[in-house]
Amino acid sequence: MKRFTTIVLFLVMVIAAVEVVLPKVVSDAAAQGLRDLTGSKQATARVDKIPALFMLDGNFDRVTADVSEVKTEKITVRNMHISLRDVKVDMQSLLTSRKLVLEQVKDAELTATIGQEELAAFLNNSVKGVKNAVVTITPEKIQVTSALTVGGFARVDVRLEGRIVSDRENRRISFVAERFWLNNTPVGNIGGSLLTEVPLMDLKKMPFNVNVRDVVMEQGQVIIYTDNRI
Repeated sequence: MKRFTTIVLFLVMVIAAVEVVLPKVVSDAAAQGLRDLTGSKQATARVDKIPALFMLDGNFDRVTADVSEVKTEKITVRNMHISLRDVKVDMQSLLTSRKLVLEQVKDAELTATIGQEELAAFLNNSVKGVKNAVVTITPEKIQVTSALTVGGFARVDVRLEGRIVSDRENRRISFVAERFWLNNTPVGNIGGSLLTEVPLMDLKKMPFNVNVRDVVMEQGQVIIYTDNRI
């Protein structure tokens, strides 16, 4: 009887240790996998499964993560919060090489934040002729001031106002300019200008099959809400 009790206590201790250690190991591996998957600079993740021992088959109840400085094809996203439910992954790839291979995700929600600095850097690097753009984001509008070089020699001071919009059909996020000033002279909409609409994100090229649900402009930043619900 004493030996049986000892064995039971030992098994309880092993199971308790697994419940504590395994989620930490898997969560750290998922964070590394998400960092590589999203092209981010830093990531933290938490993987939940009850009981934790069942994680070993690659099925998770929920994965939540926060990643920063996400390098998309075009613009850098300051922060992205990721919430995945009913997830199936390749566990061998996750534990041996810390590579996150998603085989199934029932529910996915992503919240992406783009700040003034990221939008300004994108315009400076991506729009030909734009130099030293300064961006101000408010709940009502986005204002961009810059100097535009035309033909390689003429310098024009540009100020424009616009907003971030979503194209749900094509799953794209763009900055759309609605009002223009050239050298402090209002000129209205400049048809065909590079600055009238600038693509920022293509969700089809993101690692999660999500669609835009809402775009909210706040003081100093834009928050993009996405999910995979139809």
